[in-house]
Amino acid sequence: MVIDLAEHRLNRQLRSASTMPSLRKPAPRDALVVLTWTKVSLSAHLMLDPRNGARAVIRNTGAPDSGRFLWSVLAAGDMDPISEGRTDDLAEAQSIAEAALRSGTDSRVNGG
Repeated sequence: MVIDLAEHRLNRQLRSASTMPSLRKPAPRDALVVLTWTKVSLSAHLMLDPRNGARAVIRNTGAPDSGRFLWSVLAAGDMDPISEGRTDDLAEAQSIAEAALRSGTDSRVNGG
């Protein structure tokens, strides 16, 4: 059995980030929320929404033919993405994933 150490480490970070007590306390609806990307490994970036613990993840798969960067948006506590896709550009992946994270979490925070 081969274990991908980077994948294991990323999954562990995702699980711990979604269960942090400070993330379960929602911010006021009118609070300004600044979302920033954090590089969690050589091939992965993570963005957390502190209002509800939802997160966006970008992985550099190194795949030259089918979109090098795989982005996913996950609800707090879930390991199955609510939105995902591939692109060849990191900046584009960050932009799309952030928009998907804001769109998905804004509707939940605002009661949608």
